[in-house]
Amino acid sequence: MRKIKILTLTLALMLGLGACTHNNGDIGDFFGTWKLSEITIDGIDDAQYQGDVFWKFQATLIQMVTVDDSTHDYTASMGSWSQPQDNILRLDFTHTDTDHPEPGSSAYSPVPGLHLPSACVFDMDIISLNSSKMVLRFTDSAGAQPVVYQYYFKKWN
Repeated sequence: MRKIKILTLTLALMLGLGACTHNNGDIGDFFGTWKLSEITIDGIDDAQYQGDVFWKFQATLIQMVTVDDSTHDYTASMGSWSQPQDNILRLDFTHTDTDHPEPGSSAYSPVPGLHLPSACVFDMDIISLNSSKMVLRFTDSAGAQPVVYQYYFKKWN
């Protein structure tokens, strides 16, 4: 009888620990860490992008991280995300806190070099998304001519 209690307790503990990886439920293919492998600008590779940015999705939060392999350092920022339609990813970088009272601070803004706006909510088109690859598109209509940025991701873990 004691072995059954120990086995039941062990099984319950394992199930409980496994549930913690998806805080607030399963968010589908977005969940986890994605490496931004390439950016194109109007169909041409962005030569400035060095392949050093990761996006992490959990619950309704997104963290963007730029990694510097030479110094083993990183820069991170936070925002929130939602999917109001099947083909739309909405990112919100209007958040603040007591240390960062103004929207658009580096703590709550897309990491530099991604051509994404800060201190606002904006939509990206989901071109494709599965458990291993994702392609997003952002159209910047702020200038005289719209500029189309396309982002290619590989699932990292």
